[in-house]
Amino acid sequence: MKRKYIHLIIVTDCGGSDEGRYRIAAERCFFPHDVRPTFFATESLNTLHSGFTTAAHALSSVDFFGPLRKGEHTAVLDNAAPRHGTENGRKLRGEERKPEGEEIYALRLQNGVWIVGPNAGYNFYFLKGQVVESFLVTDTSKRYTPFRSMEVMIPTFAKIFRVHKHPHLKLTPKKLQVSDGEKGVFVADWDSHGNIYLVSTVPDNAWVPPQGNTRAFRIGNKIARLRHVNGIFAGKTGEQTLTAGSLQLNGKPVYYIVVVGGNAHSLFGNPPVGTKVEIERE
Repeated sequence: MKRKYIHLIIVTDCGGSDEGRYRIAAERCFFPHDVRPTFFATESLNTLHSGFTTAAHALSSVDFFGPLRKGEHTAVLDNAAPRHGTENGRKLRGEERKPEGEEIYALRLQNGVWIVGPNAGYNFYFLKGQVVESFLVTDTSKRYTPFRSMEVMIPTFAKIFRVHKHPHLKLTPKKLQVSDGEKGVFVADWDSHGNIYLVSTVPDNAWVPPQGNTRAFRIGNKIARLRHVNGIFAGKTGEQTLTAGSLQLNGKPVYYIVVVGGNAHSLFGNPPVGTKVEIERE
């Protein structure tokens, strides 16, 4: 048997000790082949964070180094979903959601990368236009598991790459339907320097000021006066700036809020992922 190389990028809202369980699952499911996991822990239940991390942090980094080479198998587990059941007497999921959870899809992208995850919220929103094949994943074992990302999705990759057959997993061609997201600009992530990454569901020219110009934005209850500069170090010390960084999203730049010599995330009240960034009318 020819050994295969699989790079498994795990983007999930199951962090902490669950990372160890994912690594065990990957080693078991891909044995005797060579699997190298990369792990991104995202905010719990936050599909915007999971979807952005997949499309920007993971996929743009993969694409930066050119096309996949022969024998290079790359996969991304993109997993976040609303919770099930009740908590303190309150339902945690919509009436129309399936009791067994959201549908799981396997997607082949234009660049050859495979994505597996639940079709929930923004998980796949930023992949629209990149999908060339889509399959509904069904577990016919009839077992109940609340940890489908490890117990169903990772074995699905082993099936896709023909490492193991896993006959209880069925992949049925089905067109992916992704609902439109809310229109606007949102906090998508931040880094250890406090730079805030933004994601937009509207055209950049609707909100990004011309380079060199300043525009005021409201982030939660804070006002940011951002000058559009060319580069994360292009502003003066302490200046609030907006700039494109090294991340790409569907071939377009991701914009950062940067305070040179400062921490933009703490300065603007530590806004959580999903916070809307609105143009302030002056």
